[in-house]
Amino acid sequence: MPKTHAARFRTSCAAAADRLRTKTRLWPGSVRLLCCAAGLWATALLTPGPWALVGVPVLGLLGFLSLRRHHHLGVGLIVFACLVTIQITALAASRGPGTAAETVGTVVGHSEPGATGWTRLTLLTTTGFTEVLSPAAVDAGTSVRMRTERADDIRSTSSAPESVREPNALWRWRERLRTQLRADSLAAGHDGGHLLPGLVVGDTEPQDARMIDDMRAVSLTHVSAVSGSNVTIVSLGAGLLAGACRAGPRLRVSIGVLACIGYVFIVGFEPSAIRAAGMAIATALVFLRGGGISPVAVMCSTASLLLAFVPVLATSVGFVLSVVSTAAIMFIVPILLRRLAVHLPLLPSVLVTALVVPFVAQLACTPVLVAIDPRIGLWSVAANALAAPAVLPATAAGFLSLVCAAIATTGLPGFDLLSELLARLGSLPAWWIVRVARICAALPGAALDWPAPPAGTLLAAALLGNAAVGGWLLVRRRLWGLPVLVLCCVLTASVIIAVRAKPPGADWLVLVCDVGQGAGAVINLGEGRGLVVDTGREAEPIDTCLDDSGIAEFDLLISHFDADHFAGYPGTSWGRRIDRMFVSANVATSPEARRVAADTGAEVVAAQRGQSLAFDQADVEVLWPPPRPHPAGQDEELRNEDSLVVRVDHEGLSTLLPGDVGADEQFVLAQGLQPVDVLIAPHHGSSDLAPEFFAAAAPRLGVVSVGENSYGHPSPKSLRAFGPVPVLRTDRCGSVALYAQGRFSTGTDCPEDRG
Repeated sequence: MPKTHAARFRTSCAAAADRLRTKTRLWPGSVRLLCCAAGLWATALLTPGPWALVGVPVLGLLGFLSLRRHHHLGVGLIVFACLVTIQITALAASRGPGTAAETVGTVVGHSEPGATGWTRLTLLTTTGFTEVLSPAAVDAGTSVRMRTERADDIRSTSSAPESVREPNALWRWRERLRTQLRADSLAAGHDGGHLLPGLVVGDTEPQDARMIDDMRAVSLTHVSAVSGSNVTIVSLGAGLLAGACRAGPRLRVSIGVLACIGYVFIVGFEPSAIRAAGMAIATALVFLRGGGISPVAVMCSTASLLLAFVPVLATSVGFVLSVVSTAAIMFIVPILLRRLAVHLPLLPSVLVTALVVPFVAQLACTPVLVAIDPRIGLWSVAANALAAPAVLPATAAGFLSLVCAAIATTGLPGFDLLSELLARLGSLPAWWIVRVARICAALPGAALDWPAPPAGTLLAAALLGNAAVGGWLLVRRRLWGLPVLVLCCVLTASVIIAVRAKPPGADWLVLVCDVGQGAGAVINLGEGRGLVVDTGREAEPIDTCLDDSGIAEFDLLISHFDADHFAGYPGTSWGRRIDRMFVSANVATSPEARRVAADTGAEVVAAQRGQSLAFDQADVEVLWPPPRPHPAGQDEELRNEDSLVVRVDHEGLSTLLPGDVGADEQFVLAQGLQPVDVLIAPHHGSSDLAPEFFAAAAPRLGVVSVGENSYGHPSPKSLRAFGPVPVLRTDRCGSVALYAQGRFSTGTDCPEDRG
């Protein structure tokens, strides 16, 4: 080849290589993104086993073979193989042996105890972070020893942890700061003071059930506890403050990272806090570094490293939501903002950004959200857009309150007052967040039903893809985008209409509520009044049922104080009035009865067998229990045999609600029981039953109040006991409305069981 031709050839190759590098400048980040997605999939679906002995070395070998011709792909495969190896090892270590074993470690964080009293402890052990489900909470910083066994992805213990060493001075100082922030915030005397400790340091204990439900309904749960945005505000704020003092890029990043680590120490080293810290450090690295670094590469590397060293995040929904929303904001938001700036130049950029960012993040997270809770909210984007401006001042004021409280511990005067003042100031924007959540959650369409996963998740992803195509066509000025978006809206509305729960007719008499694995029913006494019999375990389902019923003023009857019959009582008082609370005379003075009465303001009325409760529109006869000769002992207050059993006669419809009474009590009741139109299965369809009870009741319709459970409810034996009559289950039919002449309607279309 002549020299001139060779020179031209080299020039052409160099130009082609430059064009290729320009077009594929994000290729390394794309490889890391693929590695991150594969890491999520591998950790969530696979467990350490023989496949790792072959799969990981093969993956690494393929990487080395690809290095020469496909350098970036080879490096990605090698890095991914290393991360998977670390991840599998760490995951196996965190899960521990399959048999019972002794676990020793330091508690570095814990969740708030749930309705059952169990809490999730995060332990730092010799093998890394370990999650343990415990019946008792332990103060952070305590070294504990416990006997644990594997329970799915975490370990569990049946007894309270044994304390080996109490928290040291540093951990006690941390707890003092958290306690001081809570006290200063609650002194504000409004809902913002209850939210601020959770928003700043993850202390969600002051938040009541209504606040939690409202925040969940409008997708503001990430604000009710520490999230990546809060940690980012702290780390970026510290770094920018250092920059204002003329610090260089490296010093800015170092200060931001140190502030982030200190803040996470105050919050607690739960997986959610570690995930938030990782994302915050990645964001700080991008913005404080000042250029020369790829945001995509930083995010993907951060996600991969978090999965490698904290593998429990792979099964954390919060981690998935963080990655999805961050990726959507990085890839999609800049394109939309550039296009909108061209086509809508008169709109303020701050306003456009405030609307576009939550809209894109909410849409991107929708397939994941409906997999958690098959509902979508029409006002979620608006609520996030309205609440977002208040997060920055609330977080900044709360964090500065912590700083002042820390300085006050040294004895310097005035800082304790300044700490309280800052907490009160921070509670004001927090109050605005709660108010936005409450108003938006009360609007029609705040929580619309959606198909359950996996069908609902796939359907949401398909509709989201359809909407993305339509939006992209409109951004590119293609008129075909409009009919695509219209089709997407029509299909979404059709799905919502098809799966929505049907409200009861105007003439309903009894409404058996779908409260999951529990019991809850409403008796219609006319003119907006009613009698609520049990409330289920959670506040949200009974609140939804009462909304559907239209009952605003009622008396409450608690059959007994098992959590699945009374723990949802806060949901009955949201915007409603409770006059009296009927309970068994055997437990009328129990701590649970006093607590419910104090929280609701209801007057406690003791009821026992043979008593008639007269209402304007219905007669309620108490069939059980008989009075005890001695008051109930402390360990006997939750006995099923103390359940109130009532018969309700209402405009020609008779309904029997037997609580959780067992076979012995049912047999006694059967001796004097009169037939009824509707029988609600005792104890959610348990096999602990007396056939004589069902035969004496001789119902024309059976209803089982049941949800997802591990008890086998309803048992085949209980369904057979009803005989040939139809039996409706709330887990399949939703809420069941009963009418005169034995008519009924259900919230959703469902098959009838037959005894």
